Order: sequence, then C-alpha cells, then structure tokens
Amino acid sequence: MKKLLLIFAVILTLALSHVVLFANTSAPKIWFSMGAISSPAGHESWDTLFYKPDAPWPEFMNHVQVVGILTQALLKIPDTELAKVAARLKEKHIALGVEMLAQADDGPPGCGGGVEGYFPTYMVAALAAKLKRTGAEIGYIAMDEPLWFGHYYDGKNACHSSIDNVADRVAKNLHEYLKVFPNASIGDGEPFPSITDQPTWKDDYRHWMEAFHAKVGKELAFTNVDINWGVKNWPASLQAVARFAQEVKIPLGVIYNAGPPPASMSNQAWLDEAVRNFTYIENTLRIVPNWVVFTSWEKYPGHALTDENGPGEDYVVKKYLQLRSTQPRQ
Repeated sequence: MKKLLLIFAVILTLALSHVVLFANTSAPKIWFSMGAISSPAGHESWDTLFYKPDAPWPEFMNHVQVVGILTQALLKIPDTELAKVAARLKEKHIALGVEMLAQADDGPPGCGGGVEGYFPTYMVAALAAKLKRTGAEIGYIAMDEPLWFGHYYDGKNACHSSIDNVADRVAKNLHEYLKVFPNASIGDGEPFPSITDQPTWKDDYRHWMEAFHAKVGKELAFTNVDINWGVKNWPASLQAVARFAQEVKIPLGVIYNAGPPPASMSNQAWLDEAVRNFTYIENTLRIVPNWVVFTSWEKYPGHALTDENGPGEDYVVKKYLQLRSTQPRQ
C-alpha cells in the first residue's frame, strides 16, 4: 500500500508540475511599443515601419495586435508623420495603443509635481484632437501606474490620494479621449511587487476596479504587470497577481523586458536577459498571460527594429514567437 501511495504521489507531483497557473485558451495578444522617437536609431525604426513607402514589412509584425505609442512621443511627432503612422496601422489591421499619463494634475499645490503619471487635462484634449485630425483611431489606452503613484507613492510631491480621488483624476483625463474615441478599451499598468507588498492590496485593487468603472463608465479591460526584476520576490508577486486576476476575472498582461543594466552590460546581454525572464515566467512559473507587452524604459535597446544600429526590441518579440511556436496548444 505504501508503495502504491508513493507512486501516486509521484504521478500527482508530475501532473501538477505541468499545470498552468494562469493561461489563455488562445495565444497571448502582443503589444509592441515603439519607444524612442528623437534619437537617430529610434527614429530610423519609425521611418522603416511607417514613413518609407518601399520598406519591407517585418514578418514579426504580422503577429502584433497593438502598436503602443507613449504620450511623450505623441507630443513630439509632427502631424504629417502621425498621419502616416495611422494609415499604415490601418492598412496592416493593427490597433493603435496610447500609453497614457492618466492622472489629471489639478490637485493641491505640489501634489503630483514631477511625479510619474500626471498630465494636464488640456494637453490630453489637444492630443485627442491631434490624433483625430491625422486620421488615427485609438483602439487601446494603457494607463501609467495611476493607483501606485496616486495612492501609495510616498516620495517627493506625493498626493496620497484616496482610491476614489485617483479614479476621479483618471476619469477627467480619460474623458478627453473618450469624447473623441468612445470605443477605446482602457487598461491599467501597475508596478509589482510594489503593489502586492501592500498589506491590503487585494481589497484596494477591487476598490480601484469598482471606482474606475463608476467614474469612467467602462470596466478595466486588462491589468499590465510591470515587474521590478531586481527584487527576489517578484516570482511570488507575479503568481499572486495571476491568481487574483483569475478571481476578479480581469485579463492579465505582463511586460516582458529586463531591469536597469549595469555599466558592464551590453545591449545584447540585456535583450537576452529579457528573453530569460519571459521563458522563466511561461515555462517554469507556468503563467501564460492574456497580453504580452514588449517595451523598455532603459537605455537598451533604444530602438524598435534590428538594423545597423544593432538588435532592437523586435529581437525579444521574435524569440517569444519562437517560444510560443514550441508550446502545446492549451
């Protein structure tokens, strides 16, 4: 009997090792962020994808559902170039995703000044008008960590807003986009483990989802996990938020990149680290999100497409597509 129980335990362990903690019934959607627009290397990627009429369309882009553009890039890009971006995305049936500084900066003096994620409402309105006149159509909006920087953040000029006030702030800015693009889907992005380190984070996030729905008039369409790769508990944090996402039935996204590179790290080494990170998440942690986001705010890779400037963000996407091609269908 003991031998049979031991065999059963081994079989059960092997079976559970292949259970996927969080998985789609289909392949994850890919969000590809364009990143730098002003540097020569960064602009060359924009030029290749959107401005050169005879440039070949990269094959990996046929697997991309959303091209993300930072608010900071939308401010810089001329109307003539933005019109070409909008036209090419429509031609290729790829949605435009705006990566948004979502909180209105209309709080008490000093509140939000120089803090990530705050932006004047009148400038959101100007960007909405700019997108409209250039023929763009916003499919998705991803907010830049409003809950974290509005409610929890404790640094200089922290607002320490209530969750309801954070929802009021984002609603004020979002409505400028929604007046022009009412069908846009809106998702959140938050830092982890910073969020899961908060003792009341589950109740807080439920409150945030409810307040957002009440103030904006739309439910959150997804939550993107921005991982701090430099802390040891990030795998446990990701597992916790993956389970929570299932509980509250919100699509889960994970940003696949790497942490701030030390001075000794090369561009290629940083990209390879990003590949190891997503491989560990999907093959070892057995978490397969609804969305995978490819973006970087570090000095690497500094441009979207691989070219004479070296490997770009597309290197990570191509490696991811190779990984997915070897995975059994769920």
